[in-house]
Amino acid sequence: MPESWAPEILSMARSVRRDIPRIRVILGQLGIRNVDYEDPDDYVPSAITNALGRGKIVAFQAALAKADLIVDGPVDISRGLFERLVELHSFVAPAYLPVDARLAARRFLLASDLVCRIDAGSRHGTGLLVAPTLVATAAHLVSDLVDATGPGLPVPLAGSTSRIRVVFGDMTDLLDGESTPTSLTPTTAPLASSWLAEYSPPTAEETEGDGFVLDSVADIGEEGPWDLAILRLAEALPFRPMPPCGILPGKPFQIHVLHHPGDGRGGVHPLLWSVGTVDKPLGDPPVRLLHSANTSGGSSGAPVFDAEFRVVGLHQAGPGQRAASGGSTLNRAVPMSPWSAKLASLEFPETVPSVPTVEKLDKQGNPVTRTVIGRLGTVERIWRSLFPDATAPERLIAVVGEPGRGLRFTHDLVHTVVTRYGGAYAAIDVANCQRDDATSFADKVAGAFAAATDPRPATGLTTRQREVRSRTAPALSTALAEVARTGGAWLVLEGFDSTAARPSAAVVDLVRQLILELPESPGVRLVLAGWQETLPREFAPSVDFLEPPSAVDIARTFVPPDPPPKVLATLVPRVRKALGPDEPSLNGWCPYPIAERARSEVAVDVGDLIGVLLEELGGAP
Repeated sequence: MPESWAPEILSMARSVRRDIPRIRVILGQLGIRNVDYEDPDDYVPSAITNALGRGKIVAFQAALAKADLIVDGPVDISRGLFERLVELHSFVAPAYLPVDARLAARRFLLASDLVCRIDAGSRHGTGLLVAPTLVATAAHLVSDLVDATGPGLPVPLAGSTSRIRVVFGDMTDLLDGESTPTSLTPTTAPLASSWLAEYSPPTAEETEGDGFVLDSVADIGEEGPWDLAILRLAEALPFRPMPPCGILPGKPFQIHVLHHPGDGRGGVHPLLWSVGTVDKPLGDPPVRLLHSANTSGGSSGAPVFDAEFRVVGLHQAGPGQRAASGGSTLNRAVPMSPWSAKLASLEFPETVPSVPTVEKLDKQGNPVTRTVIGRLGTVERIWRSLFPDATAPERLIAVVGEPGRGLRFTHDLVHTVVTRYGGAYAAIDVANCQRDDATSFADKVAGAFAAATDPRPATGLTTRQREVRSRTAPALSTALAEVARTGGAWLVLEGFDSTAARPSAAVVDLVRQLILELPESPGVRLVLAGWQETLPREFAPSVDFLEPPSAVDIARTFVPPDPPPKVLATLVPRVRKALGPDEPSLNGWCPYPIAERARSEVAVDVGDLIGVLLEELGGAP
């Protein structure tokens, strides 16, 4: 490292890992001049000098700490960082326990990046990024923008997206050499058009104003309700997860609340920090927590961390002017562990996911990878049905088409998507259900989900259709809806087109009734491969008619989604040459072996193919 730099600069530089690509990204994010030097040894000291010149050395040090780029060296760069990064605000500190200072500082910095301010109509509160596209907050904060009156899952009100702002980085910093805090520039994260991923409102008692008893858990069980809303963002954000606390200690323990309370003058504080203890869990297992950290209006939905900055829960409410039980002045929080398992099933993209391959078993039970050729329409329908507010027609996919067009490949596509984004899945070949009546088939479906049906009492009506409509189908729909509560339930029924063995009429009657039950079965998705019957009029949009694969479909398997037109224009002739006289046969019986053979022939020319792709991607669009 050149000795021309000032000694203090060299000392700091020797305490920084020389990961130039990552440091370059940090400088760009902070708006610090970023210059490449011929000698790599110059890069780190020049970056430090530039940060000093822009008055952002503290922010630069914090970013290096968060990126784990600080090493043991002549200078402890982390020293003092914890106290200087943000405006700390703690009214009460009833129980401090010694912790590892440097680890705690880094975890605090990571946690502060995940906290956001939420403006929802006339209210404001706080939220926590719990996945790249998911923010958790209190349900009562957004309740005025949600319609929870219908028979299905709660949905956002029309026009509500524009009434919610999710803002990260609303905090203050002490720039180097200055004593007056400077407000950093916050970033607004746009919401997805279907922004409500999960909604569990508070109990009626928790919304009764002065009648609210702070330590009451009446009407709250192991399934909630949680006073929880999960908001979906339009774009993924950088995310380094803070793990949940898991099993809560049996005795009081220290907590930290990062929040955006109101300032008492109609404004909102930048990120503040309050310290307290969880004094009392309510319920066994806990369904609410009482804590002593100071909060105020605007703190609703704020994350509550333990001393190791693991997520304990979300702040819910405080006594305010209400008559709390026994004169208590504690605040109330919702534990995270009961609902955190749902997050994996709620995290999915705003745009149609790419499904280039599926994993399946061959006839000998060996795993094989199959390339997906075409089927873009089916994948889009599966994606649409993922959303919590998907309509009943969107949650039914009736796949029809000529034999050999990949009807049975449908369950592989569904399984791949469900595995990626979460949810319960079961596939049944109805061609093997010739001898089933409605009751035995319902038990078979419920058993595939490890569920159980609870038939309604007999009506006294004797016809098979009436019993299916009044007892069997409602009982099965209720069982599936219960399974779907933990992330959705996918039932794939295939084999309706089988010429060798058709399902019994009782099975077909039951499936017809399950379709009609879908509006009252939130979270249930029904996929019918080879369906032969006419659908009810309102489910006409649910039909997915399979088209044979084309040369363009084969070419798309070599490139990312939405490739430049020039790339496809280059690849399609290669595919057609490989198809040769077999191209018309793609419209006939069992076209996929032909398509796979042509694809394999094109794929052999890998080097030339990559050269063409690079040339086309680097050229004019």
